[in-house]
Amino acid sequence: MPHKPTGLSILAFLLCGLAQQAMSAETLRTRQAQPGASLVTYTEDRQVCIDRNANRNAYFGDLHIHTAYSYDARPLGTRTTPADAYRFAKGEAIPIPPYAEDGSVLMTQQLERPLDFAAVTDHSEFFGEMKLCFDEDSEVYDVNSCRFLRGESGEGLSPFIRIVISENPERVTEICGEDGSDCLEASRSLWQSTRDMAEESYDRTSACRFTTFVGYEHTGTPKSNNYHRNVVFRNDRVPEYAISYIESPTDVELWDQLTAQCLEGVEGCDVLAIPHNSNLSSGAMFPSYISRFESSDTARETAELRNAMEPVMEVFQHKGNSECFNGLPNILGAEDELCEQEQVRSVGRQAFSFTGAPTVVRFCEEGEIGTRGFVRTGCISKNDFFRSILLTGLQDQAVIGVNSYKMGVIASTDGHISTTGDTHEHGWPGHLAPETDFETRLSDRGSSPFGLSANPGGLAGVWAVENSRDAIFESLRRKEVFGTTGTRIQPRLFAGWDFADNACELTDSAAHGYARGIPMGGDLSDGPSGAAPQLFVSALQDPDAAQLQKLQVIKGWIDAGGKAHYKVFDVAGQQNSAGEVDLQTGTWSGTGAADLCAVFKDPEFDPAVASYYYLRAVEVPTLRWSWAQCIALPAEERPDACDNDAPKTIQEMAWTSPIWYLPPGGG
Repeated sequence: MPHKPTGLSILAFLLCGLAQQAMSAETLRTRQAQPGASLVTYTEDRQVCIDRNANRNAYFGDLHIHTAYSYDARPLGTRTTPADAYRFAKGEAIPIPPYAEDGSVLMTQQLERPLDFAAVTDHSEFFGEMKLCFDEDSEVYDVNSCRFLRGESGEGLSPFIRIVISENPERVTEICGEDGSDCLEASRSLWQSTRDMAEESYDRTSACRFTTFVGYEHTGTPKSNNYHRNVVFRNDRVPEYAISYIESPTDVELWDQLTAQCLEGVEGCDVLAIPHNSNLSSGAMFPSYISRFESSDTARETAELRNAMEPVMEVFQHKGNSECFNGLPNILGAEDELCEQEQVRSVGRQAFSFTGAPTVVRFCEEGEIGTRGFVRTGCISKNDFFRSILLTGLQDQAVIGVNSYKMGVIASTDGHISTTGDTHEHGWPGHLAPETDFETRLSDRGSSPFGLSANPGGLAGVWAVENSRDAIFESLRRKEVFGTTGTRIQPRLFAGWDFADNACELTDSAAHGYARGIPMGGDLSDGPSGAAPQLFVSALQDPDAAQLQKLQVIKGWIDAGGKAHYKVFDVAGQQNSAGEVDLQTGTWSGTGAADLCAVFKDPEFDPAVASYYYLRAVEVPTLRWSWAQCIALPAEERPDACDNDAPKTIQEMAWTSPIWYLPPGGG
């Protein structure tokens, strides 16, 4: 029988999160107009930030980074800790692999600009095994599995990978004991260090220069499909253990354990989970709730729990683009060329099954969950991509009464050498320790998206009243967040019914957006009879990156026959589309803009149809890392691997969280 979450767990999440997520425009106008209205609710002792802004500031961070505390980082050569990852995020130089034979540093790396916030999210599954196997005084130091983990012999990480791809994961007995308790107890050491280092790096002064979050990665990969989630806590009050895939091998079990051990188990604890790399999940990450549960009541309750626990997803990182995919079955819409960018899977690709038999990558059948998505094989599901996942949520809503996927978006890097937020195409040193060698970075391994098929990853953006844990966490909870492919574009989306015609010229345009509408992440309802929604969209370019080419509004809806549709509207910057990139200099011959803005009215609006809208801001084309780093070398010093099939140009982008239109009586 499907697992049924407790009513208490759902209520706890709803009380701490969902109450803020469904506000009409009138409610927001009333709240905004109240002088002295609370801007942020503190759950910790700290000074008020001097940059506090009722109309929100844009902050950039990375909520997905790994260090030597991760089982797939240290054995490959990473030696830096969470403290180093935070130092790097704040602008300090740190060492990166490889190291000299005597252990001395050969290379360092440094961000061009510090980040505003970060969370180190090392894999929680083997915190205990890492502690025991790398401690020379440990009683199990010399067992074979520990030697594998240290990369000294035999199967390497294979025994541990087999655990995270199992649907019934169990710990390695010779390290952890018969009941696994030795490793669970040992895991407290790295978890405590993770917490301590986050606390030490957090700026609690009124300057609010840098914010950290305690976090970890829950690394389930059942049947080699990506099922990973980053778990991020609001403050320093967290559970005693980092709950791993071994203790909670399904999403519902993770949410229930976080409820019991955080929301109900630790006073003041609050938490959310951020799914990532749905593009590699073959339908496993986000299945339809219509068919997932035997009972519609269970489906509704679980959908509500999921929305409260997982308000945002990671739409972009070094393993590729999870926004959209062309040609998905049962999704109606014109081809979108930007869906092809940094796409790491393709239909028709030759692959191998679990048994080693040759196979071809194909689209999944309706409701099918495939296998081996993480290694770029298996089938490709419509539920692997943000745009069509949102459509599945609308389809679920029509049947079970709850939109199962009310998600906003962020992006991050998923780097494994502690280089938090290192997304610069020209200077990216790779994702894993071996990739700091340029020729290795240019190689195409053909399985997981590393090397040539990977990219530097993206950044998480938030619109928050200040740079503090509570303010940023509240932004994540209400989905007033966005993701970028690595540059610091500032996109903004409001929806309403009566924005001023000159809204883009107003000096207080953000205040106008809040006063006349709702921001990204919210629900729009209560429209005047005969009116169509207006979308107030804008974006500022990253001053240290390329200019903006265009703004696009993406609309998704389900028609009366239950069919899913999307449409892309160009709403600003169309005149910037013509031009080409000089492949030797990276110079764009066309035009661009430092900022773009528009008030767009949906010309095809049907007030009876539930729909969503999100904004995509697009830069003019620039050089992709794999070519930019090649031409930076003298021709005679370029490795042969510079002659490859990877695209030579890209277009950096940013995506906002959606706004949902709810028809009268809709939920």
